[in-house]
Amino acid sequence: MNFDQLKEQWNNEASDINIPNTIEQLKESKHPVATIQKNMKKEFPLQILSIILIAFFPFMLKFPSSQYLIYYVSYTMMVVISSYYMFGFYKFYKQAEFYTGNTKNSLWKIYHELRLNMERYQSFGFLLLPHFLIAIGLMIYNLLAEKGKSLATLSDIMQVSVIIGALIGTFAYVASIVFYTKLIYGQSAKKLENILNEMDE
Repeated sequence: MNFDQLKEQWNNEASDINIPNTIEQLKESKHPVATIQKNMKKEFPLQILSIILIAFFPFMLKFPSSQYLIYYVSYTMMVVISSYYMFGFYKFYKQAEFYTGNTKNSLWKIYHELRLNMERYQSFGFLLLPHFLIAIGLMIYNLLAEKGKSLATLSDIMQVSVIIGALIGTFAYVASIVFYTKLIYGQSAKKLENILNEMDE
């Protein structure tokens, strides 16, 4: 192979390199990361406020004082679980602040961290379900007690209706957590994934 052939091959290979496009894709990736940060910044104080408000449910729903122990044991467990997951979200938020988008590796890292935190977010929502079921159970118990009834005095049809209602409510709660996570963070994750796929091509 002579010098002219080498030169021609070099020019052909160089023409296939698309550096400006890659840089533009990395710049675009900052937009979904900024959206993620914006959503997390709004959501974090709302989550803390929600947890504080949940502490006052027994007073708002007029639970008898004999049920406070049951409710607040469940609430304490919820707060411990929430603290663990919220600390994880805060760490991810701080990590995203230092994202520069100047390398493909950093883009992959933030993408995988986002996917991991989406799973954590859903797990966090699912783990709150037992507390809400206890609160709803106490509410139903108190409503029946006001009418001089109990779960034992309900007809078989009513008992089955309560079980079916609990199953439907649980399914709706789980579905809403999955839908909400995808709505808030799914679009940004998909955009990052598309940018990474384009960079691999």
